[in-house]
Amino acid sequence: MATGELGRENLLRALTGFAQALAIDGSSYPDFVRDVIDNGRIQKFECCVELFWKHLRGCLIAEGLDVPTSPRAAFKAGLERGFIAEAEYQSVMELISDRNTCSHIYRQALIPAILARLPAHCAVMQSVIDRLPAT
Repeated sequence: MATGELGRENLLRALTGFAQALAIDGSSYPDFVRDVIDNGRIQKFECCVELFWKHLRGCLIAEGLDVPTSPRAAFKAGLERGFIAEAEYQSVMELISDRNTCSHIYRQALIPAILARLPAHCAVMQSVIDRLPAT
């Protein structure tokens, strides 16, 4: 899944769905519906981050690089290879931090701040993907 056109297409579809979820104006909905929309956005974000780092790792491996099996190592290798710009590196690392907070720590008090960062997370993933080879 991480290498080849299928992995890229899955990632692009997931990112498109994520961007569409972010575009929903939930302000006119009841609190419960807004909560469901926000939870869906977070779930789509988590899925995109997983597909993103694994596809990046697959692209690095396809170039003959030995990349450890962790997102942070893949991002560092992506920076060294030039797939991730230096100006994006901190933002890309924040993807993992926010994904980990949502997936492993889940504290409701942290969710509003993460939701506010989701559009920037979506944009940085798209920016990096645009730089990756089609493989």
